[in-house]
Amino acid sequence: MAPLKIEVKTVNELSLELASLICHRNDREFGDDPLVYADPEWYILGCRSGELTSHVGVLQRIITVGQIPLLIAGVCYLVTEPENRKRGIASSVMREAVAFLKNELGQAFGLLTCKSGLEAFYARTGWRTVAGPTIFAQPDGVRRCGGLTMVNECGGTPWPEGEINLGGLPW
Repeated sequence: MAPLKIEVKTVNELSLELASLICHRNDREFGDDPLVYADPEWYILGCRSGELTSHVGVLQRIITVGQIPLLIAGVCYLVTEPENRKRGIASSVMREAVAFLKNELGQAFGLLTCKSGLEAFYARTGWRTVAGPTIFAQPDGVRRCGGLTMVNECGGTPWPEGEINLGGLPW
């Protein structure tokens, strides 16, 4: 089996074909969700033999936690092709995403939301669940996150406690 090649690209660096493929896969995995989401600024891409096998999106935003403004990196749209699951590919891509947050973006924190069934996976890659609550914007008003909110303390600074306001659309 060919080795996994992981690279980071801004959304502007994606070819039209690759952007379309990522959009299709995101829709396939998350398209039944009625929420409106923010767009990533970067994608971490995992490829084997020139084929995209996994990707995860990243964006930066100032949010508030207990009224404290924090610049964080949001992590979203982790997708691994079904035939490539249970092989450690998503874990490798997620570890590279955290390294990107820390080393390239200089972020102290990464933040993601997920369904409770994914908590163990993310925990294995350095994320931990925080209490929140987490609120975010939608076209019809402010909503509360129905899933888990998880953080990665990339910079070693402890995560503050309190309500998490994403200050816009969720990711």
